[in-house]
Amino acid sequence: MTPITVVEGTRKLDPVSERNVAERRFSALASAVREHEALVRRRQVAIRPQDQALYRRLRQICGEL
Repeated sequence: MTPITVVEGTRKLDPVSERNVAERRFSALASAVREHEALVRRRQVAIRPQDQALYRRLRQICGEL
């Protein structure tokens, strides 16, 4: 997995900046889930149903098929 560093200050952000931070966090989370999915598939073991549901939900949220 790729390490991710999130550095935040204590100052209050404007709404646009807050949204940008949230989008970066979501993007990092989605990337981590995709990496995990790829790792599991490379191992050629059965994917657990709950993992498959998570991968499917991520694709739905991201607007992927």
